[in-house]
Parts: sequence; structure tokens; C-alpha cells
Amino acid sequence: MHPVLLDTLLASIPMAALAAVTWRVTWPKWKLVVKLVLHPCIYALLSVYISHWSILIAWVHQGILGLGGHMWFCRKHGFTWYAVEDPDRYVLLSKAWVTRLGKGRAAPP
Repeated sequence: MHPVLLDTLLASIPMAALAAVTWRVTWPKWKLVVKLVLHPCIYALLSVYISHWSILIAWVHQGILGLGGHMWFCRKHGFTWYAVEDPDRYVLLSKAWVTRLGKGRAAPP
């Protein structure tokens, strides 16, 4: 197997696992498709330039930022991170959180 393909497959494992857990609560829905297509492309590109280090970067990105962020958000709002008992409420809270983040930025000149 070509090294870039192997690196891409190994780097994509946490992305696939995270998508399997959070697919119901991803908002907007197109974001999930973009992640599943774009992330492996980025991992392949990283593999060309930094070889096997791309695997570490992908695992840290998805494991710490992705899953860690999801677990933090679930804990903050009273969900079980692996079950998300009320996906509709999770999406509403996500939308509200994103709206609050947008209002916190400085207005463009």
C-alpha cells in the first residue's frame, strides 16, 4: 500500500469514529459530508509534506478538539456524550451557541 494512502486511512480513523457518534447532532447537515470528504484530502496532503506526522496531527485534531469539544458541550448542557438523549435540543443549543459567538465579534468597519 502506498504510504500516503496508509497515512490517510490511519489518520481518518478518529474522524470516522467521531462521525459515527455525532452524525445525528451535526448542524448544518452538509457539514458532515464536507468533513468526511475534506478531512481525508487534507490528511493526504499533509502526508505528502510531513509524512507519518500527519497521523498524529489528525488524531490530536479530531480526538482533542473534535471529541473533546463535543464532550465538553454535552457535559455543559447535561447530555451523555455518546448517546445525546435529545438530538434536537443539542442542535438548538449549538445554533444558539454559534449565534452568541457571532455577536461577540467586533462589527466589520
